[in-house]
Amino acid sequence: MTKASKHSAESSPVETLAPVSSNRQVSGSGFLLTLVAAIPAPVPGQFVMLGLPENAAPFLRRPFSVFDFDAGQRRLKIFYYVSGSGTEALSRVRRGEELGLLGPLGRPFPESPRPLQVIVGGGRGCAPLVFLSRRRHKTTRVFFLAGARREDEIPPLDGIKASRVFVSTEDGSFGKKGSVLDLMKSVGASPDFEWSSAVLYGCGPVGMLGELHRFAVKKGVSCFVSLEARMGCGLGVCQGCAVATGQRKYSLVCTDGPVFDSSSVDWELYSGVREREDRESDILM
Repeated sequence: MTKASKHSAESSPVETLAPVSSNRQVSGSGFLLTLVAAIPAPVPGQFVMLGLPENAAPFLRRPFSVFDFDAGQRRLKIFYYVSGSGTEALSRVRRGEELGLLGPLGRPFPESPRPLQVIVGGGRGCAPLVFLSRRRHKTTRVFFLAGARREDEIPPLDGIKASRVFVSTEDGSFGKKGSVLDLMKSVGASPDFEWSSAVLYGCGPVGMLGELHRFAVKKGVSCFVSLEARMGCGLGVCQGCAVATGQRKYSLVCTDGPVFDSSSVDWELYSGVREREDRESDILM
């Protein structure tokens, strides 16, 4: 087992076996997994590599965002959707079973001196942003915007800590009808809303993140996004999660990210790669 050595806000990852405390269905295909994890406290935006149940294929660990972490009780929460064979196997895990775990991994969301933090999540992309809101609400003003295609795809919202919470669904089954970007533009059009004091944080489908970046450029505000990519190790060894970050440079989502300044991402190339991967297999992060 690796010993943790703290540096700045991050810690070295630890490999361990994590007993399952609970694994409950919280929406149509959404599950909230709670593990007792003896790892250094993650920082919002970081992730873990989680082993699937014994004898479940595929055998490689898969990346999952941190939904919440209680350092006192070592309770790690992971929100996931059942979207393929791997998460189907994970949904059958019961209390007392143990899963292999490596974490925390990756670079987190950066701090910002801006007094207004606008957090924008789409579908399962809300998971790491819930954790972010819980850490930021005590020191700054937080607006949390969550969106999904329909109500049963909205992640648990009771864990959000924010000055204001706004919700939208594309079919109008919950909250305001429309996309989360439509919601953001509506909220941001309020006379008392000043984009000059804001910073954007986002996670969600690639199309949403590309639009969020372009909106940030238009408004002249900083924007930080958490990206998804296939990865086999989470440590930068397999090189499977490389993304184009401009000027013929490639970065690894696992070690250089998953959080990036949106201005550094080659959105045209990243969008094409992600759309192809989504067609080929389920993404479990």
